[in-house]
Order: sequence, then structure tokens, then C-alpha cells
Amino acid sequence: MLPTSPSPPSLASIWQLLELRRPALAEAAARQRLAADPTDSEALLALTEAQLQQGQLAEAADTATAAIRAEANAPEAHFALAQALGRLGHLPRAEAAVREALRLSPRRPRYHAFRAQLFYLQRSYYAAIDCAEEGLALAPEHADCLLWRALAQESLYQPAAANDSFDRLLRVAPESALVHARLGRVLLHRYQPVAADHHLTEALRQSPGLAAELVPLLRRARRRQLWPDWFLRSEKRGAERRARGLDPGLGVLLNRIWATGAVARAWWHTRHDPLFALTPAQRWRRWQFLWTSLIIVVPVLILVGDYFKLFNASKPLTIFQMLGLLAVGGLFQLVIHLLGKKANSQL
Repeated sequence: MLPTSPSPPSLASIWQLLELRRPALAEAAARQRLAADPTDSEALLALTEAQLQQGQLAEAADTATAAIRAEANAPEAHFALAQALGRLGHLPRAEAAVREALRLSPRRPRYHAFRAQLFYLQRSYYAAIDCAEEGLALAPEHADCLLWRALAQESLYQPAAANDSFDRLLRVAPESALVHARLGRVLLHRYQPVAADHHLTEALRQSPGLAAELVPLLRRARRRQLWPDWFLRSEKRGAERRARGLDPGLGVLLNRIWATGAVARAWWHTRHDPLFALTPAQRWRRWQFLWTSLIIVVPVLILVGDYFKLFNASKPLTIFQMLGLLAVGGLFQLVIHLLGKKANSQL
């Protein structure tokens, strides 16, 4: 009697793996199903999601396209293609794909939210708000719709409307690191450093993996808290004028000069804050920068030596002098290389 071949993994088990963030195992299981039936649209969708989770964006776009060929009227296949294209940076094509998904299934708020995000990234802020509100009409507490509406309103200089959207968003998703991080950025851009510090700290607490993105913003917020109020207002006016393509004006420049002491005091008072502690790699990079900057001393030494008649700068160098310069230059480059190598080893 011939042995029976094992049955392919169930779709439920594959999606469970994806929910547990085990995309490599989910991909292998999906490929087992596809080996039995290459036109299995559900398996193709699961494979697309596994590839998206692994950052295989071009492959995900190809797999989503295959899923569409297998089942042209499957809205999830068009949405999966939109996600892959969006992450690849092909925003107009992604918008066309999600529009097709909405044509097939217009009552899915996350489709509207993703389309709002695409419009926001293309700076079509009014279209982003319209899409987000279509999603909110279906699900008034949909977090993604609220987020992209709030960010679009902020970009259109509608702070009151943006505040209302953010307030609703915080009630809906108080534990979302993304929400706190985005709101922290907005408040930092508004030159409200105390509030920005609160939300950025909360985002970092909830998602320590975002440290590389959030710590520089937190440092800026901490130092700005020590700026005088008049300087914060001046910098905010200058930022708003630059955002509109206008010159910030002489007053902003003069205020920056006048506030030099305040900025220096802010730096001094935060120098021992653990948030500002340099990593070993950053310390070695600093030494590399300082050593490299010594090159500016060379023309100064030449001018000083020529002025005090220590040597004649206009006279051609001798062979021994040229060899000496080559040796010193080689040593200088060697030190730069070694410092850079040390910094890289600390990463």
C-alpha cells in the first residue's frame, strides 16, 4: 500500500503564524499549499502577508498580483498589492490599487485609512481628510482614520481640528506608541516642548525599539524646555513662515543671536542628563571628527611660520620636506581610519 502524502497546512494555522509574527514559518506553510494548487488565492494572500512582514516588498507585490489573477474580485488581494506598492514608494499605483479594493468592498474602514495615508504622503491633505472621514462614517473610532485625519489637519494649519482628532485618538488608542510618537512630533513642531516630551517619553516607554527615532526628538524637547518663552514664540513664527515658503524675516535672525546665551545655558543644564549620554560608537566618532578637523590648523601654521620667517612658504619644497609631508599625511590618514574602525566595532 502506497503511503499517503501529508495534507497541506490549513489556512487558519498559517494566519495564526502571521499573527504571532512568525513569517518565515508562515511562508513555508503557504508554499506547501501552493505546491498542491498554485492558483490558491487564499494561500497567495497569506504568502503576500508573510513577505510583507519580512520586508520582501517586490516579491510581495508579485505575489499579490498573482492573487489578483487567481481571483480578480478579491478586495484583499488588491489591498495587499496596495500595501506592497505603498511601502515600495509607488504611491500613485498604490492609491489605484486601494481604490479598486474599495470599489469591490467599500465598507472597510482600514481601506479608507490606508488611502488617506497615501494621500497624506503625497501632500494631498484635503483628499486625505475626505478619505479618513469616509472611514470614520463607517467606524467612528477607527484609530488609523483618526490619525491620518489629524496629521492632514495639522499640515493644513488647522490646529483646533487637529487637537480634536488627537483627543479622540488618545481616547481610542491610549497605549499606541505610534499615536504618542506622532503627536510628540506635532507638538515639537508647534514648539510646545513640555507636552512633546510627555508623549515622546510615553512612546519610548511603550516601544523601546523606536529609540533611534525618538531619542533625538526627546533631546530636542528637553533642551527647548529651557528656552525662554519669547524665543519659542519667535522660532515658531519662523518655522510657520518657512513652511509657507516665506523668508522668516530679520526679526527671527536677531532673536536667534540674542538667544545664544539661553541656548548655551540649555545645553549646559542638560549635559548630564542620561538621555544625552553618548554611545561608545558616538564617542569614537567624535574623536574622529576632532582629529579630522585638525586639518584646518595646517594653513594657519603655514601663515604663522611664514610671517615669523620660520620658513619661506613661497619657496619650493625639498625632497626631504616632501617625504616628511607624505609621512605625516599618511600617519594622519591612518589615525582617521583606526578611529573609524573602532567606532564601527562599537555598533
